[in-house]
Amino acid sequence: MTLLWWLGTGDCWRCECSVSLDTEIIEQLRQASPSIAVDDAVPSTPIFDLPLPRPKQKSDRNDPRFDFLVQQAMAEPDLRLAELARLTSSTSAAQRLTNFFNSLPAWFVSFLLHLFMILVLALFVYQNRTDETMSLVVSTFLDKSRTAGGIISLDSSEKELADDLRPDGAGLETNLSPRELETARADALELTLDPNPLGTLPALADLRQQLSSGQGSAAIFAARDPRLRQEIVEQAGGTLLTEAAVARGLRWLASVQNADGSWSLAKFDQHTNQKNKGDAAATSLALLPFLGAGQTHEFGIYRSTVTRGLAWLIKNQKPDGDLRINFSGQAGMYAHGQAAIVLCEAYAMTGDERFREPALKAIRFIQAVQHRRGGWRYQPGQEGDTSVLGWQLMALQSARASNLGTEINPDTFRLADYFLDSVSIGGDAPRGALYRYQPGEGDFTQSMTAEGLLCRMYLGWRRDDPRLMHGVKWLLDKHLPSSDSPNLYYWYYGTQVFHHYGGTEWERWNGMVRDLLVESQEKRGKNAGSWSPKACQWGPQGERIYTTSLAVCTLEVYYRHLPIFQPLDLKAP
Repeated sequence: MTLLWWLGTGDCWRCECSVSLDTEIIEQLRQASPSIAVDDAVPSTPIFDLPLPRPKQKSDRNDPRFDFLVQQAMAEPDLRLAELARLTSSTSAAQRLTNFFNSLPAWFVSFLLHLFMILVLALFVYQNRTDETMSLVVSTFLDKSRTAGGIISLDSSEKELADDLRPDGAGLETNLSPRELETARADALELTLDPNPLGTLPALADLRQQLSSGQGSAAIFAARDPRLRQEIVEQAGGTLLTEAAVARGLRWLASVQNADGSWSLAKFDQHTNQKNKGDAAATSLALLPFLGAGQTHEFGIYRSTVTRGLAWLIKNQKPDGDLRINFSGQAGMYAHGQAAIVLCEAYAMTGDERFREPALKAIRFIQAVQHRRGGWRYQPGQEGDTSVLGWQLMALQSARASNLGTEINPDTFRLADYFLDSVSIGGDAPRGALYRYQPGEGDFTQSMTAEGLLCRMYLGWRRDDPRLMHGVKWLLDKHLPSSDSPNLYYWYYGTQVFHHYGGTEWERWNGMVRDLLVESQEKRGKNAGSWSPKACQWGPQGERIYTTSLAVCTLEVYYRHLPIFQPLDLKAP
């Protein structure tokens, strides 16, 4: 018989019956074996049912078989009670573990539980981690629908811009952080956007054909179309950073525009004054890079800026076409030539008839004040110099591209060609290869040589002309751009010369001037995006608007004018 007195039961092995033990029986068992401690709080009913049948009547204790079992158990107290003591005193491993956890602080148990969960999750993540290393799969199966290079898809214009202007070893880009590159992409992208254009852009297929053939005077400005901007920049040698620098320069120029739409050379920093006085030189110089970037009064994020600037020029133009507005000193004819370029380009780019008459009047004024020996200088009718002549010839060339060429007397160009001959005589170089400021005065200089050669290109010289080849080689061998002697005026004209000339000469020049301009642009402060006048020859005279405008126009060379000798190679999309 097994006595489970902590359950208040007794189980018989022979008859397989189970009876309840009351307090009286338990007391008898205690007297039979005093060494065994019996808990007084023994339940009188079983905690759970045993598999053996149990008498339901309390009177079953009077059964003779029950008395026999009790007497037999008491007859062998040592063996049975020892077993009973072992059973009651032993504790299972589960119970010991439960007691251990019950004794721990609640926070420690929570810590162990969370640690276990973290380990489980870590194992799950590790097992599902993908291998990010590049792998190459070679297969003998060939899908005829696939072509070399795979299938490429672009999700947005932003991604297209980032891909087209990828910094493939283009110098400065490799030193920038991913954040700086992303900022540059965002800056460059804004020049291609206009959510609500006022004008209608030409069909893209026709535009590509026109640019590739180089036919028609209007094609000179067609490369400024924002839809082709990225492709042309990449093909011509620009980079993501040159486009970002252009965008930042235009942003600064727009920020210093006067309330009436003009700009001021000497007092640009007083633009917040409602009565600040503008002048033609600053206003024209500021508008040139906006138009060069394809920003007109009909398209671009600077539509309002360009509109107000153009309106100010036209409003203040004199009846005879004179545009030397508030600027009648030594730089007066500089200002007129630059303003005439602006009006001709605005008309050529948009076809807006409101610009036709002001542009024609400006061109007529240029012809009227040309000196009889072919030049122009500070005041109308003065004997000329190469520097002022260059701006007037560029205005006449812009008029040609605007379909206003019929208004130009052919003798105007012949006289200008004669003047250029007069300033290129002397030395060992052939006539026409190198240029000085005025006839017979001073040495040949890089600035006047670059300006003179550019004029000769527009006057009809071909790329294989020995005089042009000699002058280009002289500039490249002896006067490469350098940070030791920055000269934005020279860089502006020299970049145009080499852009038109092309070849390895252009690649060498472009690689130098491009990075110099990007590096020298101010990055911080109220003048961020501009170029300091202190570091440039003639900078103190022209102030910050002068230096910034020339720098931006130089960085726009890739699309500002079509190359004269080599048409663009634009593939159909």
